[in-house]
Amino acid sequence: MQIKINVQHIHLSPHQEEMIHSKIEHLSHLSARLDDESSEVRVDLIYEKSRSAEDAYKCHLTFFVPQDTLRTESHSDSIENAFDDAIDKMKTQIEYYKSKIHHMEKRKGAPEIDD
Repeated sequence: MQIKINVQHIHLSPHQEEMIHSKIEHLSHLSARLDDESSEVRVDLIYEKSRSAEDAYKCHLTFFVPQDTLRTESHSDSIENAFDDAIDKMKTQIEYYKSKIHHMEKRKGAPEIDD
């Protein structure tokens, strides 16, 4: 799996980059399809001045996985909080993706019924 981190108007410390990589790798262990070599993860971290300091940092998290694309977005007052919120949202999408793939594989393996 490839992890690409894009930043706009932010400087990430090596500790922050390591945290991002470790949390993404932890998510990839939830499903074998996410850990596939063809899978790609894109993390976009953005700082934009806004009226509300609570929405200044944005995190867009995109997983390009076989047969699907999973995407979440989060806004917060710090880059760490925005990233953690996006990770939590992504966990929900991964569970849904796993159930969808399991259902599709089950349908393919089911015997055909002739009427």
